[in-house]
Amino acid sequence: MTETSPLDEKRCLVTGGAGYLGRHLVAALRAKGCPVHVLDTAPSPEPQSGVRWFQGDVRHHADVLAACEGVDTVFHTAAVIEALTHARRSVVETIESINVGGTQNVIHAAQRSGVRRLVHTSSIVASFCMNAAGGDESAPYSTAPDLYTRTKIAGERAALAANGHNGLLTCAIRPGGIYGPGERLTYGRFVRALKMGAPLIVFGDGSARLDYVYIDNLVDAQLRAAERLVVGSPVCGQAYFLSDETPINAGQFSIELVKNMGLSRPLVRVPDTVARAVGAAWERVYQLLGVSKPLFTVANVKLCDIDHYFRIDKAKEHLEYAPLVDTEEGLRLTAVEARAYYDSL
Repeated sequence: MTETSPLDEKRCLVTGGAGYLGRHLVAALRAKGCPVHVLDTAPSPEPQSGVRWFQGDVRHHADVLAACEGVDTVFHTAAVIEALTHARRSVVETIESINVGGTQNVIHAAQRSGVRRLVHTSSIVASFCMNAAGGDESAPYSTAPDLYTRTKIAGERAALAANGHNGLLTCAIRPGGIYGPGERLTYGRFVRALKMGAPLIVFGDGSARLDYVYIDNLVDAQLRAAERLVVGSPVCGQAYFLSDETPINAGQFSIELVKNMGLSRPLVRVPDTVARAVGAAWERVYQLLGVSKPLFTVANVKLCDIDHYFRIDKAKEHLEYAPLVDTEEGLRLTAVEARAYYDSL
């Protein structure tokens, strides 16, 4: 007899459903027989059985409310990754309105619509630069000033504070760097740069380590969290660091990816102090003159030269989580698709 879960065949909403994580969540939910609503600013792709597409914006409460109709569980993944510390006011307001205001809209619409469960996608940056390498969820919230860190923390705080109010149970997942076949936001740009002949540029001396999480591992954890959001569960109102459990230096991750792709590129190591100075100057010029957006920021450099990895004991205990795919295999699978994408360019 096949074991069923509390999520099977329940109607779910995935915000940001056109994104990398969102697409994989939609597919996993459909495999469980769940009817799925998708809310995204992108237009609907080809019609998919069991999927109802709502082209809208989390910043607009009416759009979120419409997408929440009849929904049992919300997976909130919609967000903008913007690591600028110095930016024009219009940019700051846009990021805040999506990552914070959008999350608040999702919470309020869910409560108003009788949604039972909300799994909020937070980030490892919740404890960014807090000297908590190898620590756990007891680490304090980060005080880093970059847009992504502070808006993701504000969004997580709102989601967790909503737990138990108006019938809604919530939790937050804090993934490390998300990767896998078909990821285009980070690794697509990286592959396109390789195709143009760019060298492999690495910040720092390669000693700092960062958590990564393969896409299948993250989706599995999200579903496990939703299934356990029931009255009396220890999951309710909690945040969870999530990774492959094998932290690796960010530069080394890129080196291994290129190697697995069967490519060879000259390696250029940029000292921390130089990279941070260039990133800070570029941000200031962008802020004041509105020139091209920086290719990297001070926060990006810090992810490469300061340890950012955490224990996942809490996810193991509460979610019964264990990585389905280890980093070595995840890199191999990612590289196979990345090489095909490289050859197609």
